[in-house]
Amino acid sequence: MAKAPDLTERQARFVQEYLVDGNGTQAAIRAGYGAAGARVAAHRAITNVAVQEALQARQRVDAARLALQREDVLAGLLEAIEQARGQRNPMAMISGLREIGKMLGFYAPEVKRVEVSADGEVEVDRLARLSDAELLAIVASGGGGRIECESGPV
Repeated sequence: MAKAPDLTERQARFVQEYLVDGNGTQAAIRAGYGAAGARVAAHRAITNVAVQEALQARQRVDAARLALQREDVLAGLLEAIEQARGQRNPMAMISGLREIGKMLGFYAPEVKRVEVSADGEVEVDRLARLSDAELLAIVASGGGGRIECESGPV
């Protein structure tokens, strides 16, 4: 395998080994990293931008070579799930559904954006100035109504 100019020999070997089974720790060991630190080495390699680009490039080449597209893989997984259902094999069905969930990004962390208005910032500042006792009183009251504290109404 020709190595990309921005990859070290060991990183290029890691890419090659990672594509075998998708197991980062084992790929790191096979690429020559020490077994004791293989998990950390795998994490560092996988989070390296150059390694990620090399992995994606190789995956695109493999997909083109095999004439596989995302829809083909999903169709195959759905077919396997149906076969597992016919065999009454719930674990195989769960495995297939898990793989589909991964492909569709169901397990990716959910990102939420919260914006605070000027009124919200004033409220946050006011709450930040409250003592622990005042905050505990708000929690004890359920926080739904306003209660009087040393610093004024809450």
